[in-house]
Amino acid sequence: MNVIYDQRTYREMPQSMEIKQSDDAWHPLKDRNYVEWWYFDLMNSDGSIVRGQFYISGNRLRGSNSMTGVRASYVKPDSTEVLIDKKFPLSSFKASTETCDVKIGNSFIKGDLSHYTLHIEDDNKSLDLELHSLMKGFTSHACFGSESRYMYWVVPQPRCQAKGAFKTKNETFNIEGTGYRDHNWLNFPPMDYLAHWDWGRIYNEEFTILFADIVTTKKFDGAEIKPLLIYNLNKMVYLSTETAKWNLTKGDISLDPETRIGIPRIHLLNAHADGLSLRLNLQLKSVFQKIDLLADFNPIARFLISTFKAKPTITSFYSTGSGELNIEGRHHALNCTAVHEFVNNLR
Repeated sequence: MNVIYDQRTYREMPQSMEIKQSDDAWHPLKDRNYVEWWYFDLMNSDGSIVRGQFYISGNRLRGSNSMTGVRASYVKPDSTEVLIDKKFPLSSFKASTETCDVKIGNSFIKGDLSHYTLHIEDDNKSLDLELHSLMKGFTSHACFGSESRYMYWVVPQPRCQAKGAFKTKNETFNIEGTGYRDHNWLNFPPMDYLAHWDWGRIYNEEFTILFADIVTTKKFDGAEIKPLLIYNLNKMVYLSTETAKWNLTKGDISLDPETRIGIPRIHLLNAHADGLSLRLNLQLKSVFQKIDLLADFNPIARFLISTFKAKPTITSFYSTGSGELNIEGRHHALNCTAVHEFVNNLR
């Protein structure tokens, strides 16, 4: 079976990928494999990390396998985590199909591409954020086998200014830093279609680099989907979805005893084509979050899937790096920070 995905290289945003407000709205699909989420993360000025999401999944018309909820975490500089993770009945989910305006219980996210406000709470903790966009985002998608099975990756905020607070009963953590926000939805069983993928965002003072290296299962011949985007302070200056134009390699790998996943201490990102060259060496500073994607399954389904099919996990990394970028005839030395993750669907 084929993956339908346009492989091109651009120096300015193509019209087909220009983002609209409706791209960041709710896409209520009638499919048992439907999953949709609105994600955010940010690096605080003190080295702490904040991330979270609003999500809905399953056939909402039947409800038997449907879920909705919110998640937010404050990861302290020492990697300890304060977590909000709350699930709700589907009746608690309300959203617009025209703009980003999502409410789950008392938690919400809303905005208009230039600015977003979000609030997430549980019984004794809360997160409030204001996210002000620094550049225009984009929309992209891939189809699997036919145009009826697809995955969308929409990024309203490749880079934003973030300000707010994470509160517990005993502490208030003030937040002011640089953030990222995206929105995703799909309507296929990811464990059957996607073997694993790396995703990340990399920031220095001048440039923003976003990448994803998605590898499909044998059902789709291990095909790769590999978008790489580079922004300067104001706009996108390079975009390639061609698999041969860049690569991500890993080194100094050790086995995590908890997840049995290999943890690389080094990620090397290289691109060299079309008058551009990029070389980045990312050095792991911390593994700040591990998520078992079967945690919400009933025990029998969890056992059967993990034993015979897959053991899906998300492992999140914070890295610092250095390298160089040559673009538009100019050389730039890069010293950067990166928030990135590895999602593994294989046993």
